[in-house]
Amino acid sequence: MNLTGNTIYRHDELGEVLVLGVHHIFETYDPDSADGRLRSRVVRYTAEWDDYGPLPSSVRTTPVDEFRTVVGDAVRTWERLEWPPNGDT
Repeated sequence: MNLTGNTIYRHDELGEVLVLGVHHIFETYDPDSADGRLRSRVVRYTAEWDDYGPLPSSVRTTPVDEFRTVVGDAVRTWERLEWPPNGDT
């Protein structure tokens, strides 16, 4: 199963969770060659969000393989509300 950012999935323990993204963690990485030694992949997700994004202190990370064992199919894509411009710069 491929996990997709900005997608809501059904979680066995938490109900619906919003996957924010899948991230690679490298032991070493050379930006010039864009190559590195991958240590792990983690999924960032939250069970608490509103129309603007995850609630503070609610974001969790879990190894991708572990997360896949407790999550089902995608429920729907999450669409973020954009803050209206207020004219302040």
